[in-house]
Amino acid sequence: MITRKAVFRDMDLCVNCKACIVACNVKHMSNARPEASHIIPTSRNLLNVYPTGPEIRDDRVYQAFIGIACMHCAEAPCIKVCPTSAIYKDTASGVTLVDDEKCIGCRACIWVCPYGAPTFDGRGKMLKCDLCIDRLREGKKTACEHTCAARAIFVGTPEEIAEIQARKAVERIRSGAIIS
Repeated sequence: MITRKAVFRDMDLCVNCKACIVACNVKHMSNARPEASHIIPTSRNLLNVYPTGPEIRDDRVYQAFIGIACMHCAEAPCIKVCPTSAIYKDTASGVTLVDDEKCIGCRACIWVCPYGAPTFDGRGKMLKCDLCIDRLREGKKTACEHTCAARAIFVGTPEEIAEIQARKAVERIRSGAIIS
């Protein structure tokens, strides 16, 4: 049995290589050689990485990236608005999942998702990150976490993620990286 899981994307470490997107697409789309259209933000990716910046501060160039995917919210609004109960929580892991047979493609989920994570396949059925639930059940890392060479993706318990975030906040304060 697995415990509740959540995902942490450390955008300070992300280098926008898109290996996580390719790994996700290969796993979920059964396509060993993703076409270019599958690794750009306008595609039906379950995970996207968007650049912010660059900007110049104190004569240095800063570039950052923002990873967008389902965050498997504890109180997922998509679950609450789904008229067919196609979106549900795996009780063992806390992962938000979609029953493709029940989805009617109404898109109510996309209107309430604070992350813009839901996307839709060619049949109009909702697609989203399932946190590689099959891999988690086997004790393996998710495809994106396993593939990330920069170690910018971590899947763990909410408590582990809170600890990482607290440690990073302390590091930022000590380094003077907090910008007012």
